Amino acid sequence: MATKGSKMTYKEWEAKFMPKDISSTYSQEKRLQVISDYLVCGNLAEVGRKHDIPYVTLVSWKDENWWISAAEDMLINHKEELLAKQRKILDKTYSELEDRLENGDEIFDKEHGHVRIKVRANHLATIADVTLKANQLLNNRPTQISSVNIDSLADKLRDITLNAKDVTPKPESIEVKFKEIESNPNQS
Repeated sequence: MATKGSKMTYKEWEAKFMPKDISSTYSQEKRLQVISDYLVCGNLAEVGRKHDIPYVTLVSWKDENWWISAAEDMLINHKEELLAKQRKILDKTYSELEDRLENGDEIFDKEHGHVRIKVRANHLATIADVTLKANQLLNNRPTQISSVNIDSLADKLRDITLNAKDVTPKPESIEVKFKEIESNPNQS
């Protein structure tokens, strides 16, 4: 039997995590590949489409003990392999993004065929946001402001506003007295 930290053989792994009493129309190899792909991309729906397995089936599998144990084992014993797959995907993605940022998105136009157009502002904003968050993670910095901080900040501003001294000048009242003037017909 494999020791902790060493890689198990497939047979050892199969005996531990894929007991024969699991009834399924999908092979053990298929289930292992599904788990591996999910650990690489993190999108259950995408994995389901790739392997032609209904999403609801994958959701139910994900809650099973064998899935959790297998995923933990893969993360421990096959971490470097998974990271290598992720790096390969990221490298291709960044190369494609770089090309599109420099040359524009490729579209098909009936008159001109394939042409490049500028990347849309909302796509640029998304790219910038995701890239900034990745950079923040690499530098061990926060990637977002929590709502608790925003709420507490809003509470502080509200308190300051409510407790602030009113420094606006108050209108002064002026007392005006009217004096009746008699008109003198002789003075014209």
